[in-house]
Amino acid sequence: MKEHFQNFLVVSVAYITAFSLTLGFIFPLQSMLLSNFQLEIGLLFLPHGVRVLAFYFLGWWAILYLLPASYLFLILTNYSGAELNGLSPVVSLIACYLGYKIATFLPLLGERAFTLNLWKFLLFAGAISSFANGVALSVLQHQGAEIVSVMGYLIGDVSGAIVCFLILMYAFRFARLLANANGA
Repeated sequence: MKEHFQNFLVVSVAYITAFSLTLGFIFPLQSMLLSNFQLEIGLLFLPHGVRVLAFYFLGWWAILYLLPASYLFLILTNYSGAELNGLSPVVSLIACYLGYKIATFLPLLGERAFTLNLWKFLLFAGAISSFANGVALSVLQHQGAEIVSVMGYLIGDVSGAIVCFLILMYAFRFARLLANANGA
């Protein structure tokens, strides 16, 4: 039980931080620069990187850990002017997880299994889960998979995952530098 609470806490803090940056900084900047673009599609969606990492480390449990924070930000996003469906967090998390699982099986389907570096695999899995997420949310929001909507989700999720991974990589390097400096 303690492990589940710790996982929930870490995933929630990471997701809330990523979503706060997206909602408080990226979305307003996007709406200023691209006033005609749909607000519910972020062109740099940092929480997708958190989702991919949560699925990698925690499996399907990540859906349960991410769900409360996802609903919190559904409320905040709707308050900011977007009109998202109440099922969006559930549909999005399930679609992302299914896309992630598909990405884990695809290398096994080839004539010979190919190996990827971890970060390449995470980006590949992020892209597949983003595509599944885009199709599912587009069907939910627009009653059909609109190609512009799916591509918007794909671009935003993948670019957000890349930026999220870069931020985490440099944060961990900085933390390691501080730990080495304090230990020396």
